[in-house]
Amino acid sequence: MLTATELKRLMELMSKSADKLSEAEKTELNTLKAKADAAQNPLSENGKEMTEEDLKKVVSEAVKAAGSGVTEAQVKTIVADAVKGLGGEKVDTKALAESITNSVKEAIKPGVAADDVKNIVAEALKNVRTNSKMQFEDEHSGIELPIAHRSGNLSVAQKQLLNIMTGKAENADIPESVLRTAQQKSERAEKMLFSTIGGKALTTTGAGTGLDWMNVTLSSQLMQRLYLESKLAAAMISSEVQMPTNPFKYPIGTTRPTFRLTGENTTAAGSQQGTGGLTLDAKKLVGIVDYSYEADEDSIIAILPNTLQNLGQAAAEALEDAILNGDTAATHQDSDSHALGATHSGKMFDGVRKLTLATSDLKVSLATGGITTANIGILKKAMKRWGLDPRNVIIVAGVNGYNDLVLLPETLTAEKVGNMNTARILTGIAPNLLGMDIIPSSQVRENLNATGVYDGTTTTKGSIFLIHKPSWILGVRRDFTVETDVDKKAQTRSVIASFRRDFKPMESLANIKAAVLGYNFNA
Repeated sequence: MLTATELKRLMELMSKSADKLSEAEKTELNTLKAKADAAQNPLSENGKEMTEEDLKKVVSEAVKAAGSGVTEAQVKTIVADAVKGLGGEKVDTKALAESITNSVKEAIKPGVAADDVKNIVAEALKNVRTNSKMQFEDEHSGIELPIAHRSGNLSVAQKQLLNIMTGKAENADIPESVLRTAQQKSERAEKMLFSTIGGKALTTTGAGTGLDWMNVTLSSQLMQRLYLESKLAAAMISSEVQMPTNPFKYPIGTTRPTFRLTGENTTAAGSQQGTGGLTLDAKKLVGIVDYSYEADEDSIIAILPNTLQNLGQAAAEALEDAILNGDTAATHQDSDSHALGATHSGKMFDGVRKLTLATSDLKVSLATGGITTANIGILKKAMKRWGLDPRNVIIVAGVNGYNDLVLLPETLTAEKVGNMNTARILTGIAPNLLGMDIIPSSQVRENLNATGVYDGTTTTKGSIFLIHKPSWILGVRRDFTVETDVDKKAQTRSVIASFRRDFKPMESLANIKAAVLGYNFNA
């Protein structure tokens, strides 16, 4: 940690041009610079925070060493005015040395007016302020980290992303206590996620609906964004299973025990529950955000929120696409997905559309009527007993299909609903139909042909799904891992996020009616 005396000496040496430094001074300058870089701490003298008076002395000496027509007394007055606004804030050592000393060296000339010096010093101080150390006294405010050259703080997640993007270790410069608090909050956020889904909408502004997840660790923040961006992933979270190995054999019961009529003092005949195993084999999805050296140098802080958002959105779209449209066959059922090659997210696992199209009684043509309440009822009926409890069934519709659901006359107006506050003609929102939650997804294809696949010729037919959530398993082998890479030739850096998932029905859809597809209607 630099003392005030060492910092003053550092600023004096930095104010000189390199060709005027002796070899001894160059060595001394490098030593002080290294110490300042390693410390990255607030100004201190004998372990105490530098006072306003100490700060005035340091800047006064820097101005004096640089040479100016302004007297030392004038400089003291100027600096006193400039630092009045600091209050409980403190100044970053390296930023102070670079900003103020360079400003003095570059801008102050003999005979310059006192007001000009005042403006120079004030501007330099404004650029190096950081938040008070009081920031860390409260357990909950401790999850934000002051960052030099920036007004405001970064969350732990943003600081971890910044570390990765600038080539540091993920948890560099994050106090252990702060990291521990964020990790504990991440665990609470995961528990809250399970309890919140289905009870209320997910947002980033409402307490209990997303706000409480803010400022958690990077992996948790990316997971949160995945669920916020993908209502389908959020709806299926109750079906998630952690995979301790890959592949992982998940045990399931195929039949129930048999109960038999038995008389008094008679031994009942035994029965054995049928068992089986579902093998989960997680596949990896990778998303990459590229940014230039210039972005790193000029606006690295500014692009952090955008980077997090892009990674979350891309992950949500890829996972939704795989769940709904996935096909592992060498030739994908959709000709455009096949053209994208073997690395397309649609090759991750067999999705709901592929599996329902392969089961004759789980695909229903809606050529007559399209999306109507009556046809939704027909789809529900096709699910047999798996469609009985509407709390376990979701309707997944595309953009056009969702708008059709909103306009259904059964729930459009107040006299049909019985409650003006929930009439869709007023709200424009369709949360459920026949007790089943409606999940809109941009990945539901509405450019298919009459057989329910994309062929590039007939592209006017839509699709809609009813899915029995408990009948599906979403295997989780690895949550988000974030890394960075550098392409020196292209002068770009890349943030690389990856996660591993698998998705399967508990049993073959020939045995259970875990989902049904409505197809062959005008989108």
